[in-house]
Amino acid sequence: MDRAPRDGRWIIAINRREPDRRAVIRWDPGSFGEGEPWRVASCDHGYASDAFTDWMPFPPWPNPGEDGASQREASATSGVDSR
Repeated sequence: MDRAPRDGRWIIAINRREPDRRAVIRWDPGSFGEGEPWRVASCDHGYASDAFTDWMPFPPWPNPGEDGASQREASATSGVDSR
């Protein structure tokens, strides 16, 4: 995580022991102090501080009219809670 951006944008963190386990996080040392500078927005909470070792940006949203774009938009607005 030393290479992860510290500019406040949300990123996808990858667990070192279980690469298929991910979390949505962002750098936010102001909320919990320097001891816990990463704010976790999704997935299971309670990870060890060194659990996530790599990161990736979110993929770009498709442009309207591209294949599959309307299907993703429809599922996002259908009111289904994906949590």
